[in-house]
Amino acid sequence: MKPNVGMVYPVCAPLATYTPGTGVTYGTGCVVAEARSATLNWNRADGEFYGDDALLDTENGILSYTLDFEPTGLSDAVRHTLLGEEIANTSEYYITDNDVPEVGFGYVRVMRDNSSGTVVTTYEAWWFYKVKFGVNNEETRTKESTIEWRTPTLSGKGTGVQLDSTGKLTFAVHESFNSLSDAKAFLKTKAGIT
Repeated sequence: MKPNVGMVYPVCAPLATYTPGTGVTYGTGCVVAEARSATLNWNRADGEFYGDDALLDTENGILSYTLDFEPTGLSDAVRHTLLGEEIANTSEYYITDNDVPEVGFGYVRVMRDNSSGTVVTTYEAWWFYKVKFGVNNEETRTKESTIEWRTPTLSGKGTGVQLDSTGKLTFAVHESFNSLSDAKAFLKTKAGIT
């Protein structure tokens, strides 16, 4: 892995259909907002098997993941797509007790490498196949002499999908590109953004 020096172009798309073994389809995707940060944590099956007073085998496979994402903000339309807020008419959005929708989610990591004496920047596009996001808290304060910028943090929980008949779970896919436009094109294809 190369050092990460930036993050751009977060996108999402509502999960339309998922049939294990045949893949995932998505509805029309969108750009979420400008990106500020993302923290990915893999949840692993951390198991050890002992016999005759010795460690015989270990398990370290991925079970699921959490993804905390901080955008610069969320429009009403994006809140509807990501958080499942219901549209009552053209301008009112209701927060209900319905389960949040499953979405595909992606972003571009800007990577920089100087191992050969020449600085090379690449763009690593990530796509997560199935994740549910929630906003657990939002803080609002009055404007004071020193402005403190407040942005929401989306807490996501992701699971794997079976893309083919092997029964193997796939959680995410990533690919590196030499240009940002190619990395964006990769995500546009995944999210169905025209």
